[in-house]
Amino acid sequence: MHPWRQLASKSLIDDRWLTLRADTCELHNGQIIEPYYVVEEPQWVHVFAQAADGKILVVRQYRYAANVVCTELPGGVVDAGESVLDAAQRELLEETGYVASSWTPHGKYYANPARQTNSIHLFIARGLQRQAEKTLDASEDITESFAHPSEVKAMITSGEFSQSLHIASFYMALDQV
Repeated sequence: MHPWRQLASKSLIDDRWLTLRADTCELHNGQIIEPYYVVEEPQWVHVFAQAADGKILVVRQYRYAANVVCTELPGGVVDAGESVLDAAQRELLEETGYVASSWTPHGKYYANPARQTNSIHLFIARGLQRQAEKTLDASEDITESFAHPSEVKAMITSGEFSQSLHIASFYMALDQV
């Protein structure tokens, strides 16, 4: 495999959520690709939070771009200067009101390495305890519930649990519990 060589880069959008740039790239055979769009986004975290009875804490929320309500794992964006573990703990608390006594990192993988620069960091959380009320962002309307892994699999089959990255995280974590 031969890495591409970046000849030029032009920022098209640069805000707190993402940066979109148009690059001019040279392939190893000399061919030029222009423009090649790259989306830079912050790192993301997913939390596979498992209760003592084996059920998984899932959240349900509206997703504007696709105009759908999705069931998924708790998670979100890693804020600037924040560790991925701190982000996972914060997101679980904010979205569900739960904390966990045990946190195990379970891998890092790319959202879409063809176009995006960010990774998803998966954590398995155990020892769940309700600590507070949810503290949602203005754009969030989230409900939480517990589901047995077989129920989550059924939600995946029905399309209710439909975000591919959350599906990947679910099955990656399920393999370890």
